[in-house]
Amino acid sequence: MKGKLYNLSQIKLFLGDDQQQLGNMINIFLNETPLMLKAMNDNFSNKNYDEVRFYAHKLKSSIDLFQINGLQLDIRKLEALAQEQKDIPTIGRYVSDITGTLENVMQEISKET
Repeated sequence: MKGKLYNLSQIKLFLGDDQQQLGNMINIFLNETPLMLKAMNDNFSNKNYDEVRFYAHKLKSSIDLFQINGLQLDIRKLEALAQEQKDIPTIGRYVSDITGTLENVMQEISKET
């Protein structure tokens, strides 16, 4: 089995030994991320690329904080492409790939907490 898709070291560095706050951060991530992913996917389906960019921007901080492998660059590329509203097939691939990876991360985190 390959390594974890995420790393909590950045959050732990920020929060110190406060396990309650760590739990709160994880709960926020697990509760808010599915809503943002749904909104991003719905807006992509409706060709509302400004909103795709908006949700990509919102997801970027969680991706960075949870150090999600492989998505830190992808979320920035998605944000830029959605802002330019060019290369729609690539935007779609990023939306799909980011959604799939974040769903896997949420499953991993849920199992471990």
